[in-house]
Formats: sequence, structure tokens, C-alpha cells
Amino acid sequence: MSLLAERGSIHGRWNVSAACIEPLYNVTVGVKDVIVTVDMPFVNAKKVKLGYSEDNVLEVYAETSRTITFKALGAKHRHGEFKSYHARIRLPVRINDKKITSRFKRGVLELHLPRVK
Repeated sequence: MSLLAERGSIHGRWNVSAACIEPLYNVTVGVKDVIVTVDMPFVNAKKVKLGYSEDNVLEVYAETSRTITFKALGAKHRHGEFKSYHARIRLPVRINDKKITSRFKRGVLELHLPRVK
């Protein structure tokens, strides 16, 4: 089940009614693992929720410590605010979701996802 199922889905990378935005992320596939980095400023590392489904989708959700406006981020072409991040990331290979390790530093979440052989 989706971590954001009760809040609605994100269309166009931003859900106005849920005050939720899709964060920037990067996926790097290695021989032994997949490394996913997710940019989530103003998030407490202990508040990050992860989910993984059998169709190789990694789901990341976190509420921010404060309301963030696009204006505060320097965006002049968009108006509004958000209070959480949510990303559904389709992975190109199967992973072992029981052995995920993570590190959170300066607003960037780094996940190491061991590949299934």
C-alpha cells in the first residue's frame, strides 16, 4: 500500500491539496547495490518512511520540520507551499529490502539497497 494513499497522489510532481512535493533524487546502479540519493531539506532523519513493493518501486515519504514556500526557494514562476516530500522511484533491478542501509546528512538521504542475485 502506498505511504501516501490516504493523502492522494502526486500529479505534476506537486500535490496542492496534500501540500506535498516530489523531491529531487538520483539512482545509481552498481554491481552489488543500488544507491539512491534523495534531496530533502528541512527533514528530521527519524521521520523518513520507506516502503518497497514487489514491482520494484521504492517509496520515500517525510514531513518537513516547517512549511516551505517556493518563494523561499527562489522560484519566481510558481506560488504555493508544501509540508512533506513523497517519491515513488521505480528501480531497474530487484533489491533486498530487508538489508537497506541509510545515511542522512545535510538534508540528503543516501540509501544503499543490496541487489538480489
